[in-house]
Amino acid sequence: MNKMDASLTSEAELVENPHSPLWTRVRRFALFAAPALVLALIGGGGYALMMATQQRPDEKADAPRAPPVQFAVAHARPTIVSINVQGEARPRVEASLASQVAGRLVWASPKFVDGGSFAEGEVMARLEDADYRLAVARARATLAQAEEALTREQAEADLARQDWQALGRGDPPPLAVREPQLAQARASLAAAQAGVRSAELDLARTNVRAPFTGRIRERRANVGDYVSPGAPVAVMFATDAMEVRVPLTDADLTSLRVPVGFSASTANPGPAAHVSTVTAGRIRTWEGRLVRTEATVDASTRLVYGIVEVRDPFNARNPSPLAPGMFVSARLDGSGRETLIAAPRSALKRNEFVYVVRPDNTIDVRQVRPAQTTADEVLFRDGVADGERVVVSVLTSPRQGMSVTPIDRAGESPAPAAAAQPLDIRE
Repeated sequence: MNKMDASLTSEAELVENPHSPLWTRVRRFALFAAPALVLALIGGGGYALMMATQQRPDEKADAPRAPPVQFAVAHARPTIVSINVQGEARPRVEASLASQVAGRLVWASPKFVDGGSFAEGEVMARLEDADYRLAVARARATLAQAEEALTREQAEADLARQDWQALGRGDPPPLAVREPQLAQARASLAAAQAGVRSAELDLARTNVRAPFTGRIRERRANVGDYVSPGAPVAVMFATDAMEVRVPLTDADLTSLRVPVGFSASTANPGPAAHVSTVTAGRIRTWEGRLVRTEATVDASTRLVYGIVEVRDPFNARNPSPLAPGMFVSARLDGSGRETLIAAPRSALKRNEFVYVVRPDNTIDVRQVRPAQTTADEVLFRDGVADGERVVVSVLTSPRQGMSVTPIDRAGESPAPAAAAQPLDIRE
């Protein structure tokens, strides 16, 4: 039997016998497929109804609104440009006090201690001088012998000249009138005199004197120590002036109007410096000046170092002395009062840009170089004009000519736009 005959036999069996196995399978399939078919029809109809009745969104034809920004008005005012720097105080003159002769230290001044104050020429210590007194005595004896020898030689030379003149032979030769011997006697006298001065000088040097007025930083020898020539007995510094070495940038030099290698003079004493530090919970201040700048630029930091000098830092007029090693701050004032444009500190963006709001409420991005920057404001010599509006709020992705809605810092209503341009959201 072929496939066609089998198919015809099954259909005939399905029609003639409702209880046949084939008919049972058909009923089962219809029982399970009918609910699924109903659910599919209901879901498809509901979706078609929702799509037909949903509300279409209205298309917005208005251009995007320009972003709001806060602004402040820059204004001109006379001011003195100043910069703040820091540095360490150090003495202008510091030296090692050393003996010029050898000997045992037998006496020290009560001021010969760490921190002791002394005046120029004051005796700080004494060495044992017995040997040097003996040397002076020997030198003076040698001098007396040289003087006696010169006197005797002078007398003999006079007698020889008289004898030669008595012979009537004309001008005498030098040897006949003992001129070589007289010159030797005079040279011996000069050497003896120099020996006396040398011995007296060595004797005087047994008194170790201060070369300048100052303070003892460190004492290195005590009574009883043997001191060699040139060996330091103390380290001292002068108190007539104290210096502070401060770093200066190229912008700082421009603000102060001083060049690299500057040196103060009578015509230009240098910018005033107000030096301060905090000690014992109180602010101490001293007045000084920037007296010079170094003539080289540091290759690693590109900085130029300036020297601030404070005169007479240990004077009783000061609230406290400016001691070496103090870490201090210094405010350096410019050469004179000048008119600058002032704006809030927040107007300076990334330390080099200012966003100016033009009359048509678009921004002008300007690269500037501030003359002075403080915690509250920034001052300009150029780049910003008096009365211009500068952006003081955060502006994301600013562009030249970008339209904005300006609002003053007090939060008042937006300023009217003369010809606002729509913001291109594609950029």
